[in-house]
Formats: sequence, structure tokens, C-alpha cells
Amino acid sequence: MLSQILERVTSADLDRALGLYPAVPDVALSLERHHAALIHVKRPRRGRPVLEQHYIVEENLSWVPAAIFDTNGGSAEELEARLRRLFERAGIRPGKLTLILPDNVAKISLLSLPERPPSRRQLDQIVRFRMRRTVPFKLDEAAISSQVLGSEGAGLVVLVSLVRRALVERFEQALEAIGARPGLIDLVTPNLLNACRGELDAAAADGSDVALLNLTAAYFSLVIVRQGRVIFFRCKGFAASESDPLLRDAVLLREMASSLSYHQEKLGGQSIGTLLVLAVDATVERLGEPLRGLGVAEVRRLDPTGWIDCAPSGRLD
Repeated sequence: MLSQILERVTSADLDRALGLYPAVPDVALSLERHHAALIHVKRPRRGRPVLEQHYIVEENLSWVPAAIFDTNGGSAEELEARLRRLFERAGIRPGKLTLILPDNVAKISLLSLPERPPSRRQLDQIVRFRMRRTVPFKLDEAAISSQVLGSEGAGLVVLVSLVRRALVERFEQALEAIGARPGLIDLVTPNLLNACRGELDAAAADGSDVALLNLTAAYFSLVIVRQGRVIFFRCKGFAASESDPLLRDAVLLREMASSLSYHQEKLGGQSIGTLLVLAVDATVERLGEPLRGLGVAEVRRLDPTGWIDCAPSGRLD
């Protein structure tokens, strides 16, 4: 009897049952190398969230890291001044917030484990051991987060994100210095994937694999989903010499061809049924036909405005 009770307790999602999930802050700061967005969202008890305020800066932000090893960005005082000015221009008071960092400052990996570890502690130890071989710095210098995505027979697939701890602490300290309290720090594309999960599920109703492409001026991230489970994640940065949009298109097509080939040869995929694209410019129109030539049946622009309502002051153009 006791063993049955313990089995039920240890297998239950206690956080969900007890309501222990932390509240997500209503203010979010999303940083990319070429733009920053500061938003304030109101969450009514019923219905979709409402965008109350937003402020977007579109320029080269040299103080935002361009890669996982990028340590430039000026002094702590300069970073504090830039962040304070951003809040002042947005008219949003610093407080609890979510900080969203660009994908290319992290190492994002899918790990396949041959068997399920008996405890979360042992899972964390295995993840750290496997990730230690993939980064050319001490793992103690990294902040690591992992999430079990699903099982493959007796094994597990784990999504792991790794960011240099010094980078995270630098932004935490600068935000705290201006009165903000970062309660959640995350990455762009995993959140984007969660936001458009319903659209991906609908597109995969015919049983095909579907994909999400997040294309920025500094990098692209490609996620492939099969039957609701992530089977492929790749982030690739663009070199400084690839800033011209047409040159960036050529690089993207080359890398997409390589990724789709891996999908077919190593992951047993056929073609991608639907590719949802969030892009910084008119890339979707330019690349629609070449991407279909690579075996993508449908290329569709992702429209985030369908996920949220807008107050008059937060209306998007």
C-alpha cells in the first residue's frame, strides 16, 4: 500500500497540483542585436492577454551580445544608463520583468538519453556531463536549464539551454540598479515555439512534420516538430560580412538545405508540411519559392498579433 502511495506522489506534477508555478511578470524586455522591445501586458481573468504598452528600438545595439563568447558592451554604468533610458522612453516603470535574450548567446541542444535516470538529480548530473564536452569553458561558468521533452522507448529526449553566467549576471545587476527585478530570464525561440504551438499542431493534423523558422538580422533558429515533439533545434549566427539581406538569404538557403537533409537522412523525415516563419523583413516573400524547392510544402508568415489583444495605447502598426 505504501509503495503504491509513494508511486502516485512521485509521479504526480506537484507544482501544478499545488499551484506553485511562479507568476510570469507583466513587463518583458526582449533584446536582440538590432532591436529591443519593451512591453507591458495586462492579464484579465478571462480572455487573452492585452498589450497595454510597447516601445521598440530598431538600431544596432552594440551593448547586446552578438554570440555566446561576446563580452563587449561597455561598462556596467553605461549598460545601466542605456536600460534606464529605454524604460524612460517607453514610459514603463521598472519593476518585476521577464528578460528575453537572443538565441545566439546560448548553446541550445537536444540530448537523447538511452534510459530514464532514476531521479532529477541524476538527470542533471548526466546533462552536465554531456554538455561539458560541447563548450570550451568551465561548466561552472554557465547557467544551465533543461526540460524533458518526451520519451523514446526506455530513453528520454532533453532540451538543454546553456548561457554564460557572467552574461546573465551582468544584465541582472544592471536591471536591479535601475529598480527592475528580473524574475524570469529566457530565450526567444523556445517562447516563440510555445506561443505558436496551436498553429503548429493544426498544420501537423495530416501527420506531417512541421517547422518554425525565427529569422533575425544576426542569426536564425530552426525548430522541427513531429507529432507535437521537438526533434530538431538549430541556431546559426550570421557573420558580420553577411549583413546584406540578399547575402543573408543565400546563407540561410544553404544552411536550410543542410538542415533539411539531416532531417531526412538522420531523423527519418520526408518533407516539411508547413514552415512558419517570423522574419525581420520581406524575406518570406523572397524565399518562399526557394524554400519550397528544398522540399517544404507550405511557407507561411507567422503573425504574432493573433495571440494577443491590444489596448488603444498598445496598438500595433
